[in-house]
Amino acid sequence: MKYLCGKEVMASSSTSSSLPCPLSWSSSRVLGPAGPSSTAWDKKKFAGPVVIQQNPLSSDHNTWNMYYYGRGSDMWNMGVPPFNPTLPTGRIGVATSTDGGFSFVRSEHGAILDPSDDVSAFDCVHIAVGDVVFDQISGKWHLYYFGGSFDELPLAGLPGVARGVRLQTGLAVSRDGIHFERASKGPILGVGEKGSWDENAVSWPRILMPNPKPKPNTNMSPYDDKWIMSYHARESGGFFSTGLATSHDGMSWVKLGRVLSRGKHGAWDEGGVSVRHIIRYNGQYLMFYEGSSFKFDFAIGLAKSNDGIVWTRDDQCGPEPGGPILKPRKGEDVWDNYVVGTPYVVVMPDQSLRMYYLGLSKNEDNVIGDSGIGIAVSNGSDFRTWSRLPLE
Repeated sequence: MKYLCGKEVMASSSTSSSLPCPLSWSSSRVLGPAGPSSTAWDKKKFAGPVVIQQNPLSSDHNTWNMYYYGRGSDMWNMGVPPFNPTLPTGRIGVATSTDGGFSFVRSEHGAILDPSDDVSAFDCVHIAVGDVVFDQISGKWHLYYFGGSFDELPLAGLPGVARGVRLQTGLAVSRDGIHFERASKGPILGVGEKGSWDENAVSWPRILMPNPKPKPNTNMSPYDDKWIMSYHARESGGFFSTGLATSHDGMSWVKLGRVLSRGKHGAWDEGGVSVRHIIRYNGQYLMFYEGSSFKFDFAIGLAKSNDGIVWTRDDQCGPEPGGPILKPRKGEDVWDNYVVGTPYVVVMPDQSLRMYYLGLSKNEDNVIGDSGIGIAVSNGSDFRTWSRLPLE
């Protein structure tokens, strides 16, 4: 089935030429649970796909890495219980694909980055990957992550206090994309001052690297030569907002402020804009974002920008601004019938788009069940129309 402006329609023959054939996995899930009998580091929960070619300088287009986060028990590091039991953060690992990113296998390396064992560190309780990029100038992989500290703090928009609440962004670097070392002991981007919109978190960092070769006759943004980081925070009102920061080297960052927040009252994304991914595409900037209501309804929406800094919800993808453009398959006996979120979008050589996303299920007894990482593709260069794979 297709999702056109958030509505199901019949799939057409114009779907991306990047589709593999035959398809060998079930219902669009490219990575499923490790299983209760597994000893895997992420057997309890996992989420947050960041999918890239294993070596962007190689002609091998079939080997891909998926960086993601998870945990193997009910506890975080140092015996801290998660303040939200459904939160899958904890450690960072990698899975590998040898078929061009259409199916993934957990790596023998297991978890590749753990929380710090220093109780005073900003990332000693739990961590999660936000993004991974390859910097050709330094020849190193940059893994941007966020971590929670041991400090006991109030929960934004919720009653009580907990550990691991303050979320700040860190950086780890690697020569091979597998063995990472922290670039600094402290965060590279910390929370805002008390009373600011991001006083609680600078989390889920996504990175847009400088534009090396802008296309002819396209509008240049004054930020095209900058690194751009997007991140989000839960504000005191209980909703999520997204902000930006820029850098000249990917290590030292300057905040620009909040750029996109909750939708109007009653809108599908009135609970705010959380995990998102920004890409440059055909002379404009696109933000695919996880939006939510206050009823725990999550879907994926769309915003646009001419310069990467000033953002508005797309008004051409359905009756509501922003979409959604991909929704849970509610009412179906599938693994993503309850939640879809954490989008990560890859631009393919034929200019079609590929989206990796998190899905959660809920059974007929209203119990949250299996999760997984799924895949959807755009209808060619139409970034508003998406099809799950395989076509059903």
